[in-house]
Amino acid sequence: MNASANPPTNGPRYTQQTVLSKTDWLTDKLFSITVSRDPAFSFLPGQFARLGLCVGAPDSTDPEAPPAPNEWRAYSMVSRPDVNALEFYSVVVPDGKFSPALARLKPGDALWIDKTVFGFLTLERFVDGEDLWLIATGTGLSAYLSMLRDPATWTRFKRIILLHGVRHANELAYRQELLALADPSDASRAQFIYVPVTSQESVSPELSPSIHPQLTQPARLTALLKSGELEQRTGVALEPARSRIMLCGNPAMVTEMRGLLSERGFAPGRRGVAGNLAVENYW
Repeated sequence: MNASANPPTNGPRYTQQTVLSKTDWLTDKLFSITVSRDPAFSFLPGQFARLGLCVGAPDSTDPEAPPAPNEWRAYSMVSRPDVNALEFYSVVVPDGKFSPALARLKPGDALWIDKTVFGFLTLERFVDGEDLWLIATGTGLSAYLSMLRDPATWTRFKRIILLHGVRHANELAYRQELLALADPSDASRAQFIYVPVTSQESVSPELSPSIHPQLTQPARLTALLKSGELEQRTGVALEPARSRIMLCGNPAMVTEMRGLLSERGFAPGRRGVAGNLAVENYW
């Protein structure tokens, strides 16, 4: 997430939680952690929280003082709103101050979570439509996983299309879960279309069973939108009247996609007028 700030210090604005489990999607690069959840913590799918860690020397000079977080970063909730644990998905920035420390956490370790939730990349931004397009790069996928895990999402749209852009296929975290949602052998799954997009290697049939063999070359999401191949790969037309589009990921991708989509009649909502486009940088 592109936000990074210390929460206000007037009173306890955060709770201490415990790491329950960790999943390594790509060693030393991509991982997820699941932590306990304060009963009072609530959120909408697509929102994010600030996570806190004690990094380096403690701020307090009192050796008996309880540990306090001194570094904070924002992460979208991957988990659905009605489960008792919170899940977060992260990339390791090798020289970063926060993500390497987060990646080293193991079950039983402490993680602090700001009590306030943030973000407006939620389905409340839209009136119901025919098609919901969820377009992400990298860990921008996080916000969409929470939406897809929430049963309420599936009642609002006749069709949901997820495009996940990465450099290499081994960066496609949560792929098995997403493929199960799009199982072509299950008629009840026809509502969901999952299209992974790799920019440095071709897409194999195993990665995207629904894609045509002639549409597997490496590409960026923005290039696919320009050429019209994005709609070919999904088999769905982008139409302002019926489509609701979310963009989440690399700021350069979000900016370019937003410009291209505005040329086709897509725009965020404004006061009193519902939009058909919602965006958030995730970096």
